[in-house]
Amino acid sequence: MSMKKIYIAITGGMLLFTSCEKLLVEDVRNPISNLYYNTPAGVEDGVKAAYGQLRKWYGGSQDVAWITNYGDEYTFGSGTFYVNDYDVGLNAASSASSGPWVAMYSAINTCNSVLKSAETVDMPTQLKNTRIAELRFLRAHYFFLLVQTYGPISIPLTPTESASNVATRSPISEVYKVIIADLDFAVANLPQTVTDYGRATTWAARHSLAKVYLTRAGSTAKEATDYARAATLAKEVIASNKYSLLSDFASIFTPGKNNEIIFSCQYDANPLAGGSVGNLGNYSHLWFGTGYDNLPGMQRDLANGRPYNHYRSTPFMQGLYNKSIDSRWEKSFKTRWYCNKPGTYTISGKSVTMALGDLAILMTDYEPTQAERNAARYTIISPSQQHGSSFPMSSKHIDATRLDVNNVNGFKDVIIHRLGETYLIAAEALMMDGKPGDAVFYVNELRKRAAIVSTDPTVTAANRLAMEVTAGQLSIDFILDERARELNAEYMRWFDLVRTGKLLERIKLYNTRAAPNIKPYHVLRPIPQIQIDRVIGGAKNYPQNDGYIN
Repeated sequence: MSMKKIYIAITGGMLLFTSCEKLLVEDVRNPISNLYYNTPAGVEDGVKAAYGQLRKWYGGSQDVAWITNYGDEYTFGSGTFYVNDYDVGLNAASSASSGPWVAMYSAINTCNSVLKSAETVDMPTQLKNTRIAELRFLRAHYFFLLVQTYGPISIPLTPTESASNVATRSPISEVYKVIIADLDFAVANLPQTVTDYGRATTWAARHSLAKVYLTRAGSTAKEATDYARAATLAKEVIASNKYSLLSDFASIFTPGKNNEIIFSCQYDANPLAGGSVGNLGNYSHLWFGTGYDNLPGMQRDLANGRPYNHYRSTPFMQGLYNKSIDSRWEKSFKTRWYCNKPGTYTISGKSVTMALGDLAILMTDYEPTQAERNAARYTIISPSQQHGSSFPMSSKHIDATRLDVNNVNGFKDVIIHRLGETYLIAAEALMMDGKPGDAVFYVNELRKRAAIVSTDPTVTAANRLAMEVTAGQLSIDFILDERARELNAEYMRWFDLVRTGKLLERIKLYNTRAAPNIKPYHVLRPIPQIQIDRVIGGAKNYPQNDGYIN
């Protein structure tokens, strides 16, 4: 049975964990007996519940998407928006502050609650250790998201079972110790392969741990061996041969499983399954969409999505690719729309009759001449004509699995870890550890995969050769650019910029809306006011991050 099909078992069980937000909400109602979770079946359902919490971060939360994707790659599209712009709206009372916080502490409490039961339940030892390892893998992931976002945080390791107004912030060094201990256990006790697609493996834990070491190495809690440990773990995942780089970059994002995905957040079209954590589907397809349905020859359809215009690719992002040899531009961004509403329209002052499938919209990366515009039988949108609801859009989250054109619930899985990033973790860690000669191999393997393939093998070989770089070309800026080309729109850019110390520099250079407002303290998000208010002593005992006002 795949992980996609087992969430249905947890819809009732999840009620136990509504108390997980007691730290903030102080609502301890619990209509289900804890005794069920002291049984093998209860532990199994509880572990599934812990996986289900991933949806609160990946695809199910607009707040999370806001705080992870805006940066140098994406800016806000229509209207004005405080998270991208770093204006006064980004404060302790904002949903972008409280939403992710509440969601992840809810997820952690789910893990803690099931861990408490799993430690005493009568189950086969190997199975018990595997389930505990899954819970600790997930708990580490949730803590890791929190410490990157907020800095020093509370690190509860037992379930919250009654209302409390006592909490403290632990130093980030202590948070990382908990995360690493959990992941060390997961590495040692998770299986190499699973029959239920979606469950964590030892390789997913190794990838996670590599990224944790890489991130800690750029923090105040860094240790001398962090980069070396990150490189070793990433290389272990690559050398395992359990995963492979897909030859076609676009196929990574085709719905379903593939050999490049190490770990993902599962979604399911079954409404009972999808509703298990309070949201029915994956909403990512909405946020990256761009307006097309009001232009000649077009109407809203499943293939092109329902556009919310939240994530507009920046000129910097659009200019990062050598489009003559790098396939990732074409396979990451949609710039062409084909007629799905045949008829006769006026385009550039002339009457044009469009048939189904004719080119209707073309977004160019240059300014066409007037002669080109006059000759075109489709709408041309050049760089100077892009605006908040008209721009090249990320194609990674397009989801035609929805039930109808206006339905917001998508069912594509969200990729969390994939081998392409593992290569980049290895490269960055090796380069930062003073080994650019070793690092360049991993960069070039990824870049050669991305080269445009021709029907002429000689041209293909030339493209692959042209994509290679030398060790002398490597720098942290090059690594960041390569991560943008490879991983944009995959819920990690803000973390990348903070980890590498490049957030302010890159925002000021490439995000014109945010550039005037961003300050050094923005490398952390504000602690939610609802958290501070519910602690005895308020900000005295649970202080706000520097720069933000309570």
